[in-house]
Amino acid sequence: MYQRKVFNFMQLTLFKNQKTKKIAVIVFTIILFALVSLLAIYQTEIYQGKIWSYLGTSDNRFHMMRIEGLYHSLQRHQFFPFINMSFMNGFGYIVNIFYSDFLLYPAAFLRLLGFTSAQTIVIYFWLLNFLTFGVAFLCYYKVSPKYLNSLVFSFVYTLSTYRLHDMLFRQDIGEVGAFIFLPIAVLGIYEIFYGERKHWLYLVFGMTGIIYSHAISPILVAVFIVIVALAQFKTLKSEPQRLLSLLWATLCSGLLSLAYFIPMMEQVRHTKFVLTQTSSLLPKGATDMADMVAWSLNNNIGQPNIGLLMIITAFVLIISFTKIKNPILKQFSVIGILLLLGGTKVMPWVIFNNTPFKMIQYPWRFDMIATILLAIVIAADPLNFFTSKYAKVGLMTLVFLFAMSSSYRLVNGAPLQRNTYAEYNEQEPFSIGAGQEYLPVGTNLAKLQRASHKPKIMAGKAQVTNFKQYGTRLSFDFKHAKNAKVDLPIIAYYGFESTQSRGKVSKVVMDQKNNNLAQVTINGSGKVTVDYFETMAQKVSRRMSFLTLLAIIAIVFINKLHLVDFDKIEGLRNINRSK
Repeated sequence: MYQRKVFNFMQLTLFKNQKTKKIAVIVFTIILFALVSLLAIYQTEIYQGKIWSYLGTSDNRFHMMRIEGLYHSLQRHQFFPFINMSFMNGFGYIVNIFYSDFLLYPAAFLRLLGFTSAQTIVIYFWLLNFLTFGVAFLCYYKVSPKYLNSLVFSFVYTLSTYRLHDMLFRQDIGEVGAFIFLPIAVLGIYEIFYGERKHWLYLVFGMTGIIYSHAISPILVAVFIVIVALAQFKTLKSEPQRLLSLLWATLCSGLLSLAYFIPMMEQVRHTKFVLTQTSSLLPKGATDMADMVAWSLNNNIGQPNIGLLMIITAFVLIISFTKIKNPILKQFSVIGILLLLGGTKVMPWVIFNNTPFKMIQYPWRFDMIATILLAIVIAADPLNFFTSKYAKVGLMTLVFLFAMSSSYRLVNGAPLQRNTYAEYNEQEPFSIGAGQEYLPVGTNLAKLQRASHKPKIMAGKAQVTNFKQYGTRLSFDFKHAKNAKVDLPIIAYYGFESTQSRGKVSKVVMDQKNNNLAQVTINGSGKVTVDYFETMAQKVSRRMSFLTLLAIIAIVFINKLHLVDFDKIEGLRNINRSK
């Protein structure tokens, strides 16, 4: 009894000050997220100093080479590289144009600090988990300021089966990164269609972050926006200003993303890439409904599925749909279930084979959107299953145990895939992705792998000496050249130029007969210097995106400090009154 009184007295004294209580809650939440983020990857990335991963030509090796290439570029003081020269032992891969390095900088900085590849990926995965926990919590709390409900959402979302499949099995860093920004985008969608429409900047930053993280995920979000717009047709008809907010969000995110889209379109215009020629995977990529349910019920993260908790939630929502009073949660429930079904062969994906939808490759990617929608419904608890704080804590504990169990099953189901840190540190420069999407059509990867890394005279005569390569910059001396066509050991992506050469040296062309290597024609004596230069389109798009960001920040800053009364500006007066 005495001890209880002392404890109660200390508790009252400690939290008598609301500010102290708030700080304590924040510190506790940060520690909780940090600890769970570590435990979630302990079995697969840390236990016994081994990492569970498919090496060779896997997503993991591909993304690790992306990190390695950015790390080497930073060492050369190239802070925004367009070509990853670490791929293919210096032949180069233009993956940076099509797959933004935006989220890789923390990992590259870890490499600069001296961490090995294995140590880097462990810390990086922990950071991705921690950021996802934090962003999910804050976004939910913004709409519904209930601490435990926000915690439930962050746990259900961050430790969801599909996300763990992406991180621990596929190790698709791009899509895992998109999970960080998805709650921000959904918050923006909520504000535009259901809440305070003037908060459309959430959608801008969420969508832009997704675009710079994973090129495919924005398509999924766009589909979700269209479905929500159709579901809210009556509201939009009576409040057309919401469409104006959507338009502003689309315009701003588009301008912020010019630095990504313009260089990509420029490259596609000049070169035929494998990604533009490949046939669609949609029908074959869809999963059987029975398989998806079985994998979910078995808590299996070795296959793409929604997970046990989500399957049960979907089933309960179907049979109890009429009991949900909140119209927003009703819509999210229906959309979540429809997208869940849409990722399977229930949807006739064959009819979308020759449409832009083919870019998503695998329909089960819609599980990402279904996951966050069902997680929102679970946290909101419209059917009042988890009304007490003990029930909420119990749910979070159950979600955590499911996550630990699934990772344990993954590791023990394929023990041979456990690699020591030393094995993991060995790079795979020719692991460029299973689809080899960013190679020019006609490039033979096997021949490149066997080719010597030096200039080769394909026609004519010349004496070539003193060959050097430093990143994208290649040079060699030549003399006694007579119309000599020389192939350089780099792929001739648009942007490589020979303008810094001395003597009679032609422009860089692509030798389509020899793996699309860069070729120059030389005569006489001199020095060939070939390097990649930022194109005008790349310069303009980068600056436009940066200026857009500065303009948005300035407007937000001015608005927060009430430095300008926008109601007094002609043309904005009626718009602001309609909010």
